Amino acid sequence: MSDPNFNNNNVNPPPKKGGTSIALIVGGLVVAVIVLYWLFAGGTDVDNADMVGEETNINVDAGAESAAESIEDAGEAVEAEIDETAVEVEDTAAEAEAEVDSEIDATETIEVEGEAEVVQ
Repeated sequence: MSDPNFNNNNVNPPPKKGGTSIALIVGGLVVAVIVLYWLFAGGTDVDNADMVGEETNINVDAGAESAAESIEDAGEAVEAEIDETAVEVEDTAAEAEAEVDSEIDATETIEVEGEAEVVQ
């Protein structure tokens, strides 16, 4: 019987590859980050006093009243759209009902002997 721990293939295992491709990718990323930093951080500083002046006044007036009004306006618009759609649905339902009633009225009834009726 053969020993299960013994390799009978007489083939050497494949050689292990190094991590050269990952090192190349990481190196490329490092160089790219350095170049981008050099491009964006290498400029001269701008003196803010020349751009803005001596005084800067910032006024933001977005009160809660204007937000509430816009919400109310949006709600009213939605209600109006719902009412218009409801009217259109009711009109379509009325037209469909009238069409069905006219088709029922247009059918002919033939009487036969006995209690049976045949509708054409």
